[in-house]
Amino acid sequence: VDFQKVTAVATRRGIFQPAFDAYGGLAGFYDYGPVGVRMRRRILEVWRKHYIIDAGCLELDGALIGPETLFQASGHLGEFDDALVDCPDCGKQFRADHLVDGGDALTREDLAKAVSKTACPNCGAELSELKAFNLMFSTGVGSGRGAPGYLRPETAQSIFLAFPWLLRQNRGKLPFAGAQIGRAFRNEISPRQGPLRMREFTQMEVE
Repeated sequence: VDFQKVTAVATRRGIFQPAFDAYGGLAGFYDYGPVGVRMRRRILEVWRKHYIIDAGCLELDGALIGPETLFQASGHLGEFDDALVDCPDCGKQFRADHLVDGGDALTREDLAKAVSKTACPNCGAELSELKAFNLMFSTGVGSGRGAPGYLRPETAQSIFLAFPWLLRQNRGKLPFAGAQIGRAFRNEISPRQGPLRMREFTQMEVE
């Protein structure tokens, strides 16, 4: 798929366009236009009708930022990462599993061995050693040094944490399901697949 052509058509037809284009853009972020907003709203309406109205799931709208302790407990702080390599000559960075055939199926050790035999796709130089790159956006919460926090990388945590609350709302009856539509954020190494690989996106989730 030629994502540049897809983006050009989407921009011309008012569906979506790269965000902040007047200031050079920022990869992985998109704005929805008039047609895109209508399309998006219709998808959300169909989803809500199916899961909230027909299936009776309990809808939640959770916070976008969570404390560091939350993501330590969930494992995201230590394990929510992609393998990264960079080129010391041209400065480009790459997701390691995108540089070798079948890279997404390899263990981290085997991937490191395969990448060590691969030259930089941009300039042909030798690449750095593989390292883990955490995909969460970090932030400080509060004034001064602030408490460490992160933009949520997925919407599941809000539903899991709200389980006792939702159970009470359901009068203690099981089974039930929690559902949420909301933004999630992932600091992708190289978001080059248009709207298929974004740094800010909407998830629709049921747990």
